[in-house]
Amino acid sequence: MRLMTGDLARRDSGGVAEGRGRRRWWQALRILLVVGWVAWAAFAWWSAPREAGTARARSDLSTGRLVSYEWAGGWSSDNGWSWTDRVEPRFSGRSGPLFIWRTTDWRVHYAQFDRGSIGPVPSEPFDAVRYSGPEAAAFDLAVQSANLQPRWSGVDVPPPLRALPTLLLLTTLAVLVLGPAPARGTRWCWLWVLTGVPFGLGLLWWLARERPWSPAEPPAPDPSGRDPRDRWYVGLLAGIATSIVVSLAMYGLRQVFGEWLVPPGAGS
Repeated sequence: MRLMTGDLARRDSGGVAEGRGRRRWWQALRILLVVGWVAWAAFAWWSAPREAGTARARSDLSTGRLVSYEWAGGWSSDNGWSWTDRVEPRFSGRSGPLFIWRTTDWRVHYAQFDRGSIGPVPSEPFDAVRYSGPEAAAFDLAVQSANLQPRWSGVDVPPPLRALPTLLLLTTLAVLVLGPAPARGTRWCWLWVLTGVPFGLGLLWWLARERPWSPAEPPAPDPSGRDPRDRWYVGLLAGIATSIVVSLAMYGLRQVFGEWLVPPGAGS
């Protein structure tokens, strides 16, 4: 009898220790996910394209701060509302009028040439098929003389930061699918929250409320057999509602603080 009692005690203590170890592991992973989100969000804000003007482009070129660039006809969409939107340049086959460049501090700027601004123009007639206007033609010749390779800044990102969004997404989905059953929403509900809430804030919402970060157990079905957890449509509606709210908030903040603090959605 004493041997059986001792075995049970050892099993209980072993189970408690295993539970504590698993809990510490989950907590460490949650911290890593938060740190990863902060790093991604900070770099996305820092490197979001901001309009700087043609004078700034010439200054960065002459001082050696311009390290990579791309010509485009414009942005693929003008409906972006946040610096996490990945809006790509729209290429027209000509150089200009949009010039995008990255500086040595990993900031991205853009300027519109041949839009009423005054600058150097080529002495020879420019090729209208190749350039959007004389100002773009003259600046392109200056850029080429600096021996810079044309490269869109979206490709010119440090490899660890380039892989970070994919790593965050895959890790989150692995925990959501393979981890303990959620207690406050179904897996489909949280999938819509994670993918639909802007700025990646759905990740923080999930980390704060749901298992395995929370000790809460999944609730038992009600007498009718219905799952009391939030269903998929709750997550879908949450993504739509927060997108609208954040869109309006970002627009208002941009009007108050300006584009340099609250950059528009011209890529990240």
